[in-house]
Amino acid sequence: MQNNAHATITSFLPDDSANAALPAHSETVIIGGGLLGSALAYYLSQSRVEVTLLERGELNREASGTNAGSFHFQIAIHQLTKGVTSEDEKRLAAEVRLQLDAAKLWHGLESELEADLGVHFTGGIMVSETEEELQVLRDKQHIENLAGLETHVMTGEEMRNFAPYLSPKLSGISYCPQEGHANPLTVAPIFALRAAQSGAQIRKNCEVLSITSLDNTPGFRFKVKTSRGDILCNRVVNAAGAWTQELSLKLGISLPIGLSGLHVNVTEAYEHVLTPMVQHIGRRLTLKQSANNTFIIGGGWPSRSQEFPKRYSNYWASAAGNAAVAIDVLPLLKDVRLVRVWSGIWAYTNDFMPILGESKKLPGYHVALVPTGFTLGPMVSRMLAEYMVSFGNSNPIPEEFNVDRSS
Repeated sequence: MQNNAHATITSFLPDDSANAALPAHSETVIIGGGLLGSALAYYLSQSRVEVTLLERGELNREASGTNAGSFHFQIAIHQLTKGVTSEDEKRLAAEVRLQLDAAKLWHGLESELEADLGVHFTGGIMVSETEEELQVLRDKQHIENLAGLETHVMTGEEMRNFAPYLSPKLSGISYCPQEGHANPLTVAPIFALRAAQSGAQIRKNCEVLSITSLDNTPGFRFKVKTSRGDILCNRVVNAAGAWTQELSLKLGISLPIGLSGLHVNVTEAYEHVLTPMVQHIGRRLTLKQSANNTFIIGGGWPSRSQEFPKRYSNYWASAAGNAAVAIDVLPLLKDVRLVRVWSGIWAYTNDFMPILGESKKLPGYHVALVPTGFTLGPMVSRMLAEYMVSFGNSNPIPEEFNVDRSS
């Protein structure tokens, strides 16, 4: 699937364009050809901002193209703290409202981009196996409903009638009709195509080696040194995903970022039984059945770290552990064979909030990094574009996303 998708990308952006010489200068340079970088290039170019996007390999080859493509709007276990206070409830409600804004954008994105992105709002189920986990589902439902997210907690016969394919041993489920998924192999490439059609310059196989802040070059604040020459610009956006910190440190800016490898399993095709996607409130599991009836099983199981240009590789223990949790929740999977396994890389922040906006320490230097990058990616890219187009006079970016925060 990935090879076919990347062949399609090549036809979107012919090599004589994507591998052409760098322009000598550009008003804005975006580093990173994943979802955030490609979407930002699109939104900026729509406003006639001169943009050059630089990708050191192929577009959409890292986290943006190796995740499961799910829209998670329910509060997840990593967002919760023990003994949730009223301040925690306010924080969580704000996060839920942000997810709902993202859902609204996804609803209209295929029409806006005039492309099939595989967007489907199938609903989502979060499961619990213990009474303690069930109480967490009930506690978070209160916050979700106050924030405007529709969720329903079910147990016993109601649960079994609603989702008879799930294990009857589950203590309960929380159902959210707004959740869904899109195709991660096509979303970023389509954004890149539309950006190029709107005038953005996109260069692949172009590694950024350093960024220098300039004092004595009229009209330009930065020089970006790449493997294919230098480019001058007024503004830089670091959307390099897992490599965001590496580039920021070269400018003396440290960001609260951690890295993890993520593991995904795909099964053979099976009769269609699962319409909503499934996740777990207490164990590592995401699960859905694709349009071609294969099951995609994920949930954040670790993979083996590798230095670029190698790709993160798989642990058999992760494949087996992930599959075991999936079978506990959806017992019919015991008779379905795994046929493919792959790994991606995930950049997350200490507080699980995005890092988004312009650094006050270094004006003109912008960062775009989102732990839940697929769900929120298009929306936060549009937020940043609005800020940049107005040159800071309009700022829809929440203060909590501050680039210069230490945690």
